[in-house]
Amino acid sequence: MKSIRKSQPATLLLLTGAVFMAWSFNPSNPIRAAEASAEATAFDGTPGEGYRSIGKIRPRHAREIASSNWSVGAETMDRDFTIYANWREHLGPLGVKAARIQSGWAKTEKVQGQYDWAWMDEIVLDMVKQGVKPWVCICYGNPVYPGGGGTGLGEGIPTSDEALQAWDRYVAALVDRYKEHVDQWEIWNEPGLRGANTAERYADLLIRTAEAARRQQPDAKIVGFAMAGIKLPWVKEVLDIVKEQGKLDLIDELSYHPYSYNPDQSYPAVLKLRELVQSYSPKITLRQGENGTPSARGSFGALSDNDWTEESQAKWALRRLLGDLARDIPSSYFAICDMEYTSRRNTKGLLAINDDKTVAHRKEGYFAVQNLTAVFDDSLRRITGFKGAVADVAKPESTAVFAYRSEDGKNVVTLWRASDTPGKNSQAELATVALAGLRFEKPVWVDLRTGKVFEIDPSLVDGDDTGTVFRQVPIYDSPVLIAERSAIPIEASASPQ
Repeated sequence: MKSIRKSQPATLLLLTGAVFMAWSFNPSNPIRAAEASAEATAFDGTPGEGYRSIGKIRPRHAREIASSNWSVGAETMDRDFTIYANWREHLGPLGVKAARIQSGWAKTEKVQGQYDWAWMDEIVLDMVKQGVKPWVCICYGNPVYPGGGGTGLGEGIPTSDEALQAWDRYVAALVDRYKEHVDQWEIWNEPGLRGANTAERYADLLIRTAEAARRQQPDAKIVGFAMAGIKLPWVKEVLDIVKEQGKLDLIDELSYHPYSYNPDQSYPAVLKLRELVQSYSPKITLRQGENGTPSARGSFGALSDNDWTEESQAKWALRRLLGDLARDIPSSYFAICDMEYTSRRNTKGLLAINDDKTVAHRKEGYFAVQNLTAVFDDSLRRITGFKGAVADVAKPESTAVFAYRSEDGKNVVTLWRASDTPGKNSQAELATVALAGLRFEKPVWVDLRTGKVFEIDPSLVDGDDTGTVFRQVPIYDSPVLIAERSAIPIEASASPQ
């Protein structure tokens, strides 16, 4: 490959608080920045002239990855809405390093004082073998005890003294049994949903459960709230109670479930949540604990009244997960497999199911998340203070641009149009992208949704010590990458175009 030509000359200008490169391009170059059109054109997944296909992202099994930001939802097995044995073979190959499961008190203790752990042993031990670390939401009640609380989403927590004492015993037995493999315990699921529980009642459960867990596992990480949406007054009310009792040190993380049609629109509220939580304790961090979107209209649960497809689901998943990464928030996609609720199917899974809950096929979203986990592990770190700018598109301010660097200095940049709900505007625009302070030896353009990797011709690139400008970069409503070729695990195509 020819070396990237240097611009003649190149300068950095400070414009309204953001750095943008103003480049004086060589007028003899047949492809000039001025020719990059803001007119949207239908995107068929092929970037066009100046790009050469060199293969696809090579997936990595969870066992090949030391650590990463990524978790996947494996919820509702406590109620048999999904069956672990049916989809377990797809977990490790997805490449996530963690999975959220729900503990299922009612499934484990069907007779007072008798615990049957067989169903959970199967899940926890097999996940660990696959290189995936379970984290457990201790949630839902048990009808074998009077006042034992509800057994499903949006129902009440235990209230009677008898049930709460049994809950304490169950939590202690649960943590003691799995502490070798699990060190992260979340307390209840969406306790404030539909007003089922007061802040006082949840704060009491949070404290007593955290203390029960820590008695068995002193270094246990405690995750609180598992909040449906982002409800700042609810958070403040609970934290005030916990603070008054001097128990803030029990909480390590606050988890939230930010369901929104456009995943990028939730971040102003997320940043307000972070500011509120930090005002109580800088030790408490945020975790995005459950979020996903259906692959069809009419699904059970959140975001069901939209014409989703497998393609728009894949775009949504990538934008949520990468949006979280850009804000240093551990992130989980809900869920790995479609779930058969009692009323209707929840199609937020990355795996489609048959009527008997066996796997029908892997959806586009499965492969998209697989591409993501193959590239973004903890050896790739966000570049703080990075400034990137996009021009020659209709709404440059609505383009999300973030940069990462590997331990050996290789750069990876993420870009997507963040202005619309995924699937509502799927056209591509050819952008000019200026990346301050970043250099590339052999740059590639990657469609993270499809995993296709293309070499970028040097005629589309200008670079010097101040940074690099790329022209005619296809950007659409799903994340693409500009990256150093050696930073991407590539599975060579049989017949590159």
